[in-house]
Amino acid sequence: MNSNFTISLFLLAAIACLSEGCCPERFMQFGDWCFHYNSDKVNWHDARHACERLGAHLVSIHSLEDSREVYVLWKSLADESHTNDVDRSFWIGLHDLSNENFFEWSDGTPLNYSLWYPGEPNDSHGEDCVAPYNHGSNDSARQKWHDYGCEHRLPYFCRRSVIS
Repeated sequence: MNSNFTISLFLLAAIACLSEGCCPERFMQFGDWCFHYNSDKVNWHDARHACERLGAHLVSIHSLEDSREVYVLWKSLADESHTNDVDRSFWIGLHDLSNENFFEWSDGTPLNYSLWYPGEPNDSHGEDCVAPYNHGSNDSARQKWHDYGCEHRLPYFCRRSVIS
């Protein structure tokens, strides 16, 4: 009887995936996107390549709603003691590696929104990669972006479309 129940659950999940879309293994669906969070600290380049190996990209943020969605998801996954700790932020796909002060998303989408922390980006010591600063008195302030050296080691978020 237990195997019939398991088969039934699998079939229901498959039907839901076909009708509404679903996410591949190791991804979680949040809204219209599939996200993969990896808490391992790696440099920006390794994070980008890890996402690409999963058929995804480092997350890009195109609105305040996108920012809130990613931040809420991160906060639900991160160790609570790290949710106001600059060194516990996460990589996003924004960078100016190709052309200094010309920021672009690693997934090729246009930069049509920004959420810089006051005084950022400042390119202090050749900072070319971006992460939320995760510093401030509230969640809105902690979502604002800071440029970091790409060799800095942070967790990262990948994002891809839902599979239909």
